[in-house]
This record gives sequence, C-alpha cells and structure tokens, in this order.
Amino acid sequence: MNTKFDFNRTGLLIQRYFSERFRSELIYWGIMAIVFMFIRNNIMVIGGLIFIAALFYAARFFREIHSRTNGINYFMIPATQVEKMTVSLLFTIIYFYGMMILAYIVGNLLGTLFTNLLAKISFFSFELHLFHSVDLQWTLFESKQYTEIFTGELKYQAPYIVLFMKYLLLMQSVFTLGGIYFKNNQAFKTILSGIALLFAFSIISILELKIFTGTTSVNINSAESVITLHRVFHNIMANVFAYILPVYLWIVSYFRLTEKEV
Repeated sequence: MNTKFDFNRTGLLIQRYFSERFRSELIYWGIMAIVFMFIRNNIMVIGGLIFIAALFYAARFFREIHSRTNGINYFMIPATQVEKMTVSLLFTIIYFYGMMILAYIVGNLLGTLFTNLLAKISFFSFELHLFHSVDLQWTLFESKQYTEIFTGELKYQAPYIVLFMKYLLLMQSVFTLGGIYFKNNQAFKTILSGIALLFAFSIISILELKIFTGTTSVNINSAESVITLHRVFHNIMANVFAYILPVYLWIVSYFRLTEKEV
C-alpha cells in the first residue's frame, strides 16, 4: 500500500463514515435545526449549544477505536494514519461547522415562519394573540460594538460565529486528543482534564499579571508603558493558544492514534 497521502483513500474514508452514520447524522442535525427554531435569537444559548455540541462531537469521533471488535476493523482499514487524522479534522471542524450553520439557517427560517403563521391564527373571527409577528434576524452572524478597555476606542468585533470557531478550535483539539487517549467516558474525562489545565493557566496568568503590573489586578493609574507591555504579551499568548496550540495537539493526537494501532 502506498504510505503517502492518497486522496482516493481519503474519499473512501469519508464515504465509509456516511455509509455507517448517515441515519444518525440526519437525526442529529434534524434535532439541531428544531432546537434552533426555539433559541434562534438568543446568542448566549446558541453559543452554549454550539460549544457543547462541538466538544462532544470531537470527543466521540474516535469512539470506535476503543471497542475490541470495531477497533480491530478500524485499524485494518487500508489507509494511513495521516489520512484517518485528516478525515477526523474535516468532519470535526469543516463538516461540523458547515452543518451547524446550515441547521441554524433552516431552524431560523422555519422558526420565524411558524411564529408569523401562528400570530395570524384566528378562531371564529377572534384573533388569538398567543404569538406576535417577528422579523427575520440572523443573530449568529451579527457583529457588536465594544469599547477597547485600554484605549477607550469604539470597535466592532468579528461576527459571533467567527468568534465561536476561533475559541472552539482549541477546545476541539483538546477533546479530539481526549477521544483518542481515554478508553471510556471520553468527554467527561477530557472535561476534568480541561478544568485542571484551565486552573493551571489561570495561575500562570495571575503570575504574569503580577510580574508586569506588580499587582493581581490592572491598576488604571499604572504607567502606560507597563499596561501596553502587558497588553502586547497578553495578545501574543492569546494567539498562541488560539492558533498554535491546536496544531500541536492535533500532531500529538496523530502520534497517539499511531500508538493505538501498535
């Protein structure tokens, strides 16, 4: 077998995924669309739903490798680990967010349509005001204004869906690794590990703030240069965690998957 990356084998892996999980995927995204019908204009609830769904989706993608029967079948598939890892990223990132956006669009359209239809229902010339007509809103794609804490400038943030994807990439990479590493209760054990890591990162952040400002809280009266330095360092660390750390965790996941095969 060619040990290099092969697009044909990758396509067959994608086809295998849909042939085995088509019905469950259809039911899953249908339920998501129905849920979006009811929460379509509440960005906090939408964000929480996407957050939970994304993490559990990533954690459960490799669940079959921990089964004695399914695991043997999975590792006997004539495809390289690079191809299997690539397919996992395609599904947990591109496919997941694409389907999530589609489910939101369908749910938003249907929810608004049904709400407006119910608002016009009358019974024997009596109007039932159980619902009120609403305009179609795309809350997930909106951008909000915010005030920069250091400069006081008024800026526009990225659309909510972009912000969700940016911060969830890191969490998804953590849960992908957890899904490969833990044999059972992958999501729950990964959450506990994540809490421990967040606690450690919080301590590091407090120590870093103490070093740059001399206190554990930002003092507005501090020297502008010190605050600027802290801000630059904070932005650098934020970019490291948002873009570099996920790549590192995906590489670790690949090697962990290779060890599972051995």
